[in-house]
Amino acid sequence: MSNEIVLLGAGYAGISFLNTILPHIPADVHISVVDRLSNHTIKPEYYALASGSLNETKIKAPFPVHKQVTYINDEIEEIQVYNHKVMCKKNELHFDHLIVALGCVDNYFNVPWAEEYTHSIQTFGKAMQTRKVIDALLPDNHVVIIGGGLSSVEFASDLREQHPELNITMLERSNEVLPTLPERIQRFVRDYLDDHEIQVLTNISVTMVDDKQVHYSFENRSIPYDVCVWAAGIKPNPISNALLAYSNPDRMNRIVVKDNYELPYFKGIFVVGDCASSAFAPSAQLSHLQGKQLGQYFLSVWQNREYIPEPIKLKGVLGYLGKKTGFGMVSDNVILGKVPHVIKSGVLWMHKHHIG
Repeated sequence: MSNEIVLLGAGYAGISFLNTILPHIPADVHISVVDRLSNHTIKPEYYALASGSLNETKIKAPFPVHKQVTYINDEIEEIQVYNHKVMCKKNELHFDHLIVALGCVDNYFNVPWAEEYTHSIQTFGKAMQTRKVIDALLPDNHVVIIGGGLSSVEFASDLREQHPELNITMLERSNEVLPTLPERIQRFVRDYLDDHEIQVLTNISVTMVDDKQVHYSFENRSIPYDVCVWAAGIKPNPISNALLAYSNPDRMNRIVVKDNYELPYFKGIFVVGDCASSAFAPSAQLSHLQGKQLGQYFLSVWQNREYIPEPIKLKGVLGYLGKKTGFGMVSDNVILGKVPHVIKSGVLWMHKHHIG
C-alpha cells in the first residue's frame, strides 16, 4: 500500500478510521486530513447548538494527535480521480490512497426556494447561524420545522425548553412523526409534543417556500413563519458525485462499494460514512462502525493478513426529548423515559472523551 493517504472529512467515520490505525501505522505512511473545521464535532448534538441549550465548546473534541498525521483546514472543491488529486480552496493535494468520509448535506427534494429561505441544523456552521436567528426572535414569533424525523423531534423539544415563548410547528409528510420507528414510540413522542404545545401537522407535502410562508398541498395552502428550519432529509455530499463513474448509486444516491469500502472500478479510493451505500439508514453510529472496519482493512494490508469484515450490527436508536426524558430502541426493545436519555448522554460523552 502506497505511502500518502488523504482523508476527506473528520467526522464520525474519519475519526473512527484514524483511531483504529494510529497505534499501528507504519513508519513510512503519512496521512493528510482535510476538514473545514479545526476540531471534531459531535454532530448528533447540532440540534442543541441551534436551539441554544449547548455552547459550541460542548460539542467539540480535539483531533487525534500523531506525528504522521497532518490536519488541513480547507474547503474541498473537487476530486480529480485520474490525476490522483484533491482540489481545495487553498491547497492541492496528491494522494496514493484516498478516503472519502464527507458526510451528508440537506436534501431539498427540488422544493422551490427551500434552500434559499430555510435554515438548517445539518452542519456546524449552519446550526450556529440558525441559533443566531432564533435568538433574535420576539415572543410569540413562529418557528416552522419542516420534517418529523429524529433531528426534528429533538430540535423542537429542546427549542421549547429554551424558548417557551415561541410558537413551534412541525410539518411531516407521513402519517406520524418518526415514521420509521414503532407505533409505541410514535405515540409517546406525539403525546410529549402535544403536552408541550408543539403543533404537529402530518400528511403535509411542501410544494414551495417563500420568504414569509411555507406552501403545501395541491390546494396551495400555506403557513406563515418567522424562522423556517429544514430537517426533511439528507443526501450524500455532492463532492462525492465524482466517484459515481467508478461505481453505482443506490436509491439514496450513496456510492456502492466493495466489502473493504473500495470503489468497484478504481483501486485505492475508499468511501465510508453517509456517502457509502449500506443496508442501513445513515447515522453517526453507522459511520463510526464503517470507519473502524476500513481501519481494520488497512491494518490487514500492512500486516499481510486476510481481511474478514464482521457484519455491521447497530445497537439501536436513541433520541432526546428535552433534558430529562427520551425514547429509543435497544436490541429491538422499546425504551421510554429517563433511561434512554441517560444512555444516549453516556454514549455521546464516551465518544467525545475517547477521540484524541
